[in-house]
Amino acid sequence: MVREPAAMKTRVLGLLLALSVGAFGEDYQRTVDRMTRDLKVHPKAWQSYRGRAQAYLGLSKPNEALTDLTMALALHPRHAQMLAERSQVFSKLGEHGKALADIDAAVALEPKNPAHYVQRAYVYNDLRKNRQAIEDANRALALEPMQALAYAARSVASSELRDFANALNDANRAIELKPDLATAYYVRAHCFTLNGDYANSEKDLNKAISLDPNNVFLWVERGYLYEMTERWSQARDDYSRAIELDPSRGLTYTSRGGVFLHLETWDKALDDYNQAIELLPLEPRAWMGRGFAYNGLKDYVKAIADFTRAISLDPTLAEPYYGRGVVQHGAQHYELALIDLNKAIELNGEYLFAFMERAAVYEALQKYEQALADYTSALKISPRYAQGYLDRGYVYLTMGHQEQAVADMRQALDLSPNTAFKETVIRALREAQE
Repeated sequence: MVREPAAMKTRVLGLLLALSVGAFGEDYQRTVDRMTRDLKVHPKAWQSYRGRAQAYLGLSKPNEALTDLTMALALHPRHAQMLAERSQVFSKLGEHGKALADIDAAVALEPKNPAHYVQRAYVYNDLRKNRQAIEDANRALALEPMQALAYAARSVASSELRDFANALNDANRAIELKPDLATAYYVRAHCFTLNGDYANSEKDLNKAISLDPNNVFLWVERGYLYEMTERWSQARDDYSRAIELDPSRGLTYTSRGGVFLHLETWDKALDDYNQAIELLPLEPRAWMGRGFAYNGLKDYVKAIADFTRAISLDPTLAEPYYGRGVVQHGAQHYELALIDLNKAIELNGEYLFAFMERAAVYEALQKYEQALADYTSALKISPRYAQGYLDRGYVYLTMGHQEQAVADMRQALDLSPNTAFKETVIRALREAQE
């Protein structure tokens, strides 16, 4: 099975602050119809465009909401709250640069509004600009020291920077200030997940879901936790629930598609990535995921085309070069595979799977010394990676180094992640000791 690169698991970490759709009631379609009638009579009524945009969000139609907010802002361009609302919609659509531009404008118009700094902190987290997120959370807290969402935003940023002590302190402070705030439990769970404390993470996510069962991000985060703990059917079910709640969120399809890739249900993975591409045509992860699905289906031409498209969208990413290298390897285009894998490693010198794949290509070319070197590099990156020891053991065995082969395979046995892998190692050890 081709493993999906870890970076493809990346989720949008910023929590979108909810728009005030509740003011229009639960019948969003009726609100859309009413606002549409109003606009026929008063075509320059920006309030009606704004109201219809909020109703569209309740109907999970962010593109329509974006159109209406843009119309409203054309009529009332210096409305800071509407800029903040459009920023949230851009975040929802994965257009984080545009989200930042809008919330920057809102901050410029209302520099004393702490909510704008909180929202910008979440946008910075989406953009992986975690230090800027911390600065904005600090600004918000200087203006309003009791703002739980600011502590939550700062906790997410600190977690991403692996400052778990401060992340946990901020999450606890958010819970202390607002014990019924689901977001606070979400961010503490995120901190626990990144720190490898999956049991406490699950407890917090269960609590968060009980407080806010219609929050898409909670189901996505618990789905990710289930992935990390290899509970694939539960991960699939949580992602499916998130899609039911918001079928317009493209990144959830990429997450569920990743589960289907692991389960090798290629057709279902393909369906999810097709949907993700339709919703987020400029998202490299969607094209990469579909590339892996096509690779699983042995459709190498389409797979290569998708990875090439992902590279064109962001040439700085190592993952699409790795993916294309995997496909070239499967198609027995070994020299082309090496070119792509070399590039992936150049872009990310800690890329475990790229070293593993390049080692396998060297094996296919019977370049065993180079294969050994790459497996050894992989094990330096991840010293407890059982597959690395098993594969290096096979190379040692091929080279006639039985003692080193047996030592590596025994190490793989000790580190076996599951029963099926352990049985594979036991068979390999028997072969090595014959």
